[in-house]
Amino acid sequence: MQIISKGPSLREGLTWAKFLRFIALPFSPSRLNTFMQVKKFEEVSIKRLLEQGLKGVLIDADGTLVSHHARKFNSSVLEHVRIMLENGLKVAIYTNAYEDRFEVLQAMGVKVVSNVPAKPDPHGFKIAMTDFLNLNDTTKVCMIGDSYITDGGAIDAGMLFIHVQPIKGNESITHSATRLFAYLCAKMYGR
Repeated sequence: MQIISKGPSLREGLTWAKFLRFIALPFSPSRLNTFMQVKKFEEVSIKRLLEQGLKGVLIDADGTLVSHHARKFNSSVLEHVRIMLENGLKVAIYTNAYEDRFEVLQAMGVKVVSNVPAKPDPHGFKIAMTDFLNLNDTTKVCMIGDSYITDGGAIDAGMLFIHVQPIKGNESITHSATRLFAYLCAKMYGR
């Protein structure tokens, strides 16, 4: 199934869920807990995911797999996704941005989450889990992403969160600044 987008997703802008999570982070250290922290996506330990009993993986795109709005994926990223799939993990891309650039991943069996509430809305994570990963236990799913605000919303949904150091690229100053603020909150609490 090909997803066609005429421009940036409506989920990319400010939402009530993003605003509430942003203002709560300095006062809610548990909402900053990570299962893993890595410099790049390819460093996510598949062995550790399996040892934890995880069955599904949601992955952010912009800043996690590629720079913002990039349309080409490094072979190392594709290989890491392939190994996840070969090890029995169900994988879906869950992005708040463009959804029309994942054909190479879809050909591998990766689903692209669409028509759900924007991250960090917990309801969006749960729909992504049930409708796109075909799973129903949040403790068996993790979200891999570069933002404690949006991707870290998985924590509020009962999922594990893996933080990836952001890939620099073409992103708005607002997005960069809010992500940095959340990162500093996490560091303040030793997360």
